[in-house]
Amino acid sequence: MGTKLISRLLLSFSLIVPFAMSAQAADKPIEMRLGNITSNDAQERIGQKFLKLVEEKSNGQIVGKHFSGGSLGSNDEVMRGLRLGSVQAITNPSGYLNQFVPQAGVLTLPWVFPGSTPEEQIRNITRAMQGEAGNKIRELADAKGFRVVSLFGLGPNQIYLREVDKGASVIDMLKGKRIRTIGGHEHTETVNDWGARSVHMSLPEVYTSIQQGVVDGFDLPAAVTVKLKYHEQAPNVVMTNHIVLTEYIAVSKEWYEKLPAELQKAVDEAGKEAEEFGTTEFVNEQNAALEMLRSDPKINVIELSSEDIAKLTELNKNGVWKTAASNPGKAEMLKLLEADIQKLAN
Repeated sequence: MGTKLISRLLLSFSLIVPFAMSAQAADKPIEMRLGNITSNDAQERIGQKFLKLVEEKSNGQIVGKHFSGGSLGSNDEVMRGLRLGSVQAITNPSGYLNQFVPQAGVLTLPWVFPGSTPEEQIRNITRAMQGEAGNKIRELADAKGFRVVSLFGLGPNQIYLREVDKGASVIDMLKGKRIRTIGGHEHTETVNDWGARSVHMSLPEVYTSIQQGVVDGFDLPAAVTVKLKYHEQAPNVVMTNHIVLTEYIAVSKEWYEKLPAELQKAVDEAGKEAEEFGTTEFVNEQNAALEMLRSDPKINVIELSSEDIAKLTELNKNGVWKTAASNPGKAEMLKLLEADIQKLAN
């Protein structure tokens, strides 16, 4: 009798333990690792805000961990991690999405987004990305393994040069210069159209490369430049504002699709709310950085005349714009984007 009782107890215990372990596993929060290449800036704060929103909307069922300053690897490495599901999220300029979704390259065409100030340009991007072009980019990214949950404005790029001939025209200043650009065909071809030579390198390499004369300059938004102190080595700022960057937050589709429906909804809602927060963060950061550059006596700020802008625009319209228009996928995306931009004026 005692032996039978013990056997029954052992059987009951063997059934209960796996159930208890399963319940415990179900109660364990899901980790969400987000990486970005910069640190101590708006992009880092936006990533942190997004993770906080996800935690709140999931009632703590998803717990975020933020990795800034490239601590999860380069942008390319993190994007590969998203496809595999080993990294769950990234926040980045859209140029780094282009290698997977080439049609998104139209977002980085020069002179495409309207606005006479950084604030107008940034907010116009955020508004335009709610239209058909933004929806199409989300759809194409999804097919490549990325769920884009946020699309919003980041800010305009300027050209920063080590040395300039102060008596030269803007075209002559740029001609032959080796300029580090953000990745993506549109970024590289924009400066090539001007007679400069685009150079690809990781962002952390730029400071020493400028210092050592490996490159003559770079194109970046003011806020990134000031935070990383790159202007110390390239104090001549050509205020082109030629490409206005779009920021995106993407999560791993591999990871996302394993979530219950209510947690997928939490991630999507967090991404949507992060857009307005991100827009405001970038507006404030770009304005502060530009004010700092203009007030620094060591910085040579070169403002462009309407004639300068017209010449640069013409070179790009006959170059990178024509290339985009000859690509069927990009041409279709450009039509959608231009229609969305047109609606902004209505």
